[in-house]
Amino acid sequence: MLRELAHFVRNAPAMLKMQKQHSKAEFADWLNDRIDEQGFAEVRRELAGGLQDRVLEIGCGTGAMFAYYGPDLEVEAIEPDDEFRSVAVAKAVAHPNIRVSAGDALQLEFDDASFDSVLVSLVLCSVPSVEQVLREIHRVLRPGGRLRALEHVRSTTRLGGVLMDAANPLWLRANKQGCNMNRRPVPAIEAAGFTLDSVRDFQTFATLLPAFPLQRIDARRMP
Repeated sequence: MLRELAHFVRNAPAMLKMQKQHSKAEFADWLNDRIDEQGFAEVRRELAGGLQDRVLEIGCGTGAMFAYYGPDLEVEAIEPDDEFRSVAVAKAVAHPNIRVSAGDALQLEFDDASFDSVLVSLVLCSVPSVEQVLREIHRVLRPGGRLRALEHVRSTTRLGGVLMDAANPLWLRANKQGCNMNRRPVPAIEAAGFTLDSVRDFQTFATLLPAFPLQRIDARRMP
């Protein structure tokens, strides 16, 4: 945990300065651009790779993933925040296969089994109910459809997990986005009726993002 704390302390001043100087959407867009330049672009490219046909992206934010979707995909991207969504709509102009709309992950306005793939990227940390969102994802995915997720998660080490639990209230106040640092999405994904194909654990200290443990999750909806 000492390395993670040192990374956070080193990057926090610049992050807080930018957060104060810009609107939340401007700050999010600036941050996404910087971390992609620092190597996170490859993480996004891998996340979007291999998706099929009709894709739903939940919580698209300012559209950071849009450049990584193949032109053969039909992408529905939903975002509940008006400010983030306005930036995403502007970006989608350059991507005719992507449609951006308002949407609440707790109650998706799509028919049952209407998507081949669903993607969530750094979203489950901030939704009010992970379980309800996963139930809705399960509903709108066709049988055998793929759930692709990238999430930061609670540390699996005893000390790290305890420290993240203790620090989470402070982190919630600092990030102002409802982001929790100590959620564990994999058990919830399995409980929602998905079969796990792979879970890849990794960390990155190369970007401005906090060096939380990360998981790239591939799962399928069981029939």
